[in-house]
Amino acid sequence: MRTPQKNRIVARTLVAAALVAVFPSGLSAQFAPDTPRLISPRGPGGLGVYFVQPDVFPGDDVGVLATWAMPGLPPSLRLRGGVGTGAEDTQAIFGGIDVQTALIRARDGQPLDVDWQAGAGFSVGDHAVVTIPVGVTGGVSWSSGSVWMSPYTTAGVALDLHFGGNFEGDEFEIDPALDVGLDLSLDSARNVVLRAAASLGDRQAFAVGLAVGGGARTR
Repeated sequence: MRTPQKNRIVARTLVAAALVAVFPSGLSAQFAPDTPRLISPRGPGGLGVYFVQPDVFPGDDVGVLATWAMPGLPPSLRLRGGVGTGAEDTQAIFGGIDVQTALIRARDGQPLDVDWQAGAGFSVGDHAVVTIPVGVTGGVSWSSGSVWMSPYTTAGVALDLHFGGNFEGDEFEIDPALDVGLDLSLDSARNVVLRAAASLGDRQAFAVGLAVGGGARTR
């Protein structure tokens, strides 16, 4: 049986391979660091690896996103980072930190979980972007035997500050943000969770991937 430690080793190997495949030399594109947010009240911990297809900034194409809920840190904190391909097959790097805190928890007669969510992110390519996402995320959970699933939605705003490089347009922007997503596990311990999410509106994006080694998180 594969242990959580072995799961983490496999996931880290997949991250390294994906980054090598997507990240040749040179940086000149741009990538939104917060989209999709992939934040849900019952979202898993551990290491996540996702294929991302955004359409936020001109020239956005595809990317690889990794998230990590580090052992020893509060369960409300998570790191994110990755690389993406933009206009003319050029690359950008991005990263950030996610923070979430429980507001409402499900109980008898009330199945909804709600968290407050915020963070900070950056992207460096043909110019630099600093992004502050703020919002709330709500979802429900259902389980039967070893099968567990949790659909959720996240609503809020994203504050973008653009500077340097070849950027043309408003230096400061505030965009509404709306994500819908689904977490699915066939493992009762939730050591492997399939995750998919889509961002709608001005920050359109799609992501799908796996989170491993974290199990169920309590916030």
